[in-house]
Order: sequence, then structure tokens, then C-alpha cells
Amino acid sequence: MCVVSGSEKMSEDRCRAKCTAMLAIRWHMFRVCLSIAIVAMAATMAFTYFSSRNLERVDSKSVYDSDLGPVNRGLRGSNEINLDRSYWSGRKTGGGGGGGGGSKTRPLDPVIQAVERQCHDFAMGGYLFNEHGRHSMVTEDLVTCLVHSFSPYVEQEAARRFLDPARENVYFANSPAILWNRGELVLVSRIWLDREKYEPKNDWPSNHFADNWLYMQRFDDRLQPVSNGSILGIPAPKQWWVGDGPIEPRLVEVQGRLLVTFNSAMAFRQNFPMDFTIIWDIDRSIPIIPNIDGGTPMMNATEKDDMPRDKHWMALVDNDRLFFVHNLDPLRVLHCTLAGFCKFVHRETDRTRFIFSDARSHLRGGTPFVLYRWPYYVSVAHTTMYKKTNHHRYYTAHVVVLCVQPYRVVYVSNDIKVHPKLYRMAPMVRDRYIDEGFIFPVGLVLDRDYNLDIGVHVNDYSSVLIRVKKFRNLMERVIAVDIQRPPIRGPPVGYLNQHIHDLLVNLTHIDMVHE
Repeated sequence: MCVVSGSEKMSEDRCRAKCTAMLAIRWHMFRVCLSIAIVAMAATMAFTYFSSRNLERVDSKSVYDSDLGPVNRGLRGSNEINLDRSYWSGRKTGGGGGGGGGSKTRPLDPVIQAVERQCHDFAMGGYLFNEHGRHSMVTEDLVTCLVHSFSPYVEQEAARRFLDPARENVYFANSPAILWNRGELVLVSRIWLDREKYEPKNDWPSNHFADNWLYMQRFDDRLQPVSNGSILGIPAPKQWWVGDGPIEPRLVEVQGRLLVTFNSAMAFRQNFPMDFTIIWDIDRSIPIIPNIDGGTPMMNATEKDDMPRDKHWMALVDNDRLFFVHNLDPLRVLHCTLAGFCKFVHRETDRTRFIFSDARSHLRGGTPFVLYRWPYYVSVAHTTMYKKTNHHRYYTAHVVVLCVQPYRVVYVSNDIKVHPKLYRMAPMVRDRYIDEGFIFPVGLVLDRDYNLDIGVHVNDYSSVLIRVKKFRNLMERVIAVDIQRPPIRGPPVGYLNQHIHDLLVNLTHIDMVHE
């Protein structure tokens, strides 16, 4: 006899049968609950994965299509390229552990937890320089990956903020400046309304705006928005048919103030326009117009009948003081107060008093300089070349290492390589002037894992983050060689531009202008 419940007694067979039935019911209930839990977990993971905004996709069913009409960028008659979702999906990178070191100058920026796609292995060559020219070659195996695309999300968000019910303007997000501030990644991107598109047929949009605006938004370390996007209210002059408004932003923080620099065309007096660098205090929403002691040297470097241009300043913060690398060759460094008074603290020249030439000054500004280990700072600069065959522009991007005691260019890399598919997936917007795919760098983050994340735009079409992996290996070798053979000063005036020209001609087999 056995007791099943309470004091109920029954035969052994009946007891065994009832117990077996109860176990079967409970096992079935357990399997049902387990199946529900697995389905729920899979659904949650799928929702998190596919709803992530860090995957660039041009999807005809985008939630924003109802606001922008049938095309993503507000462009009438557009043949937008639809990117398959699998192209942008990929493996999540690891967490933000340590990169070793322990130095007090070790970078502390968080690691962006983003998707790594279209990784490209290549050997990064480059040279160190002394007072005579290049003296040592350093080559390191690096990897570049696409980790995030702000496009088309930023274009869509920006377009929604314009009073353009006709929806005839086209919006491109260019120049993605990035900086960690108060635990959040700040993005300031140029929003370019491509008015050049309508010039050939004189078929202008119904609503006219300045060509250029700045869009700002904050993100967390997984690149999810943590603030609403906004158009920075910078009242820039509207005086030309194209080229108005703030262009090519860069972000810098100094003395607790978040600043964005950009260039904008404006008149400084009657009939005297100039494309000049401006500092915008984001927290105070007020411009700081730099006043250079003795005036800008670019006034004496203007091509005939062209507007003077003084742009691409590369911010550098040393001991919480604001400096700008005004030019790389010849090397000029400005110190600026937050009141806007600027003075050259380093200024190189030669017997010809060379300042700048559009056809000879190839190595130009780029991202702000980021401290690696004092006195060594790193930036990514761009080059502008002109092809002899058709005078079209040829752009490349290069790592530049600068020493600030004394001021000198230590190292310039060969051009940074990315996966060719990135160029193919971004149509060339200005194909009347540019033939080959390019990246244009304006933002830079060096995280605690020593990844170098670069904010670039691709072919003027989209804004993305490119990660350079194994970057620490390159920097340690460069610094070791520089310390072992410390130069008296940097290379002679004009040497870097000649070096870049000769290097790219040899690498590309394209004849480039150098006059």
C-alpha cells in the first residue's frame, strides 16, 4: 500500500500508474515553459540586433520614409542604392578592457561597442623625419574595419528639421566630428545640401537654404542616441550661390568647454570675403572669431582672383591650453586663448618665405591631434593632389605623429587603406571633380584598447567610423625609433609635400601636379 495524497490508500499498481501520469504531465509542462523561454530570448536578441541604428541600411521601408517621401535623402528622382542588411551586420567586438601600460597619459576614452565589418588587413608603411628629411622607415601590419555608419540616419534626422515640404533638396552628412564628453560620444556632422546638382539645368529646388549646416547629437558607447538631434543655430552669411554656412567641423574640449571649429565664408569688410576658421562655444552658443597677432599668413598665399582661405586648423590641447596646428609643411602652430586671441608659438619658413600653394601644398589638415604619450600626439591628415590628365582631385588620408617639445613632425604614414567595398557602396557625389574613391578624416578617438576610431566621410556620400586596429604596435615602434635617434628639428620646409607627392605617384602610378 502507498499514500498518494493525504491519507488516501490504494493498491500498488494504481499508485504507480497515478504517479507515472503526474510525472508525464509535469515533464510536458517543463518542456513547454523551456520552449517559451527560448523563443522569448531569441526574439529579444533579434529585436536588439536588427533595431540597432549602428548598421547602415538604405531600406525602402524605413520608418522615416513617410516623413521624407519615397527617397531617403529627400532627393527627387534619386536612384538610391539599396544595401542588403547582411552587408552591415557582423560580429560584436569585445569589451573595453585595458591596453596595458599604466601610464598616467594612457588614453581613458571608452571602447565603442560597435559592429566590425569590411575589415581589411594591410601593411602600413611610413617614414620618420629629421632635419635632413626621412631617415627611418617603419612598417606595421594593421587592420581597418567599418564599425559604424551615421548615414542615412543623420541625413534623415536632419532633413526632418528643415522647413522643406516640397522635399526637393538633397541632404548629405559629411565630416563626422566625434569626441567623448561627459561619458557620451558627441557627434557634430556637416549637413550639406547639394545645390551643385541643380546648377547644370538651372533646375533649383523650390525652397532655398544655405548649403551647409551643423547637426549635433549625443550617443552612448553602443552608438545608441541618448539625446535628440539638433541643428546648431549658427547664423552664417548667405552670399554665394554655393558654399555658404559652416563647413568641416572638428571637436575639442579645453578648460571644461566643448568647442567646435569650422570654416565659413564671410566678409570682414566691404568687398573683402574670406573663408576663415571659427570657434563655436557649444555650451554658450556663441562664436569666437580668432584674432591672429600680426594677421593670418594666408593673406599672402592667395591664388590670383581667388578668395583667401584659412581653414583645416588641427586642434591640440597641451596642459589644458588650446593650440592649433595651422599648417604641417611649413609647420606653424598657434596658441589661442578662449577669448580668441591667437599667436604663433612655432613658425617655420625658408628663404622664399613659402606659405602655401594649392598645387604644391599636398599634406593638409585633418583631425584634431590626440595625446598618445607626451610629448607625442597623433592625428589623421588628408592630402589633396591634382591629376595631370584632367586636373581632377585625388584625396588620401595619413597618420601624422607630432612632437610638441620641440615642435616637429615625427612620422607620416603612407595612405590608410580600407576595404574596397566601402568605396563601391558609396556613390561618388562630385564625379565632375573626383574620379577615385576616398575617405576624408575630421574626427578621432583613441580608446583604452588603443583602437584608433576615425570619423570620415566616404566619397562625400556618407559619414562613417573607421577603426584602425593594432595601432599601439605602430606607435610604440615610431616612438622607440624617434627616442633612439632624436632629431634636432623636423624636416626642411617643402620636404613633406615633395615626399607625399613622390610617394603617391610611385604607389598609384598616376601623374600628379607638383608646381
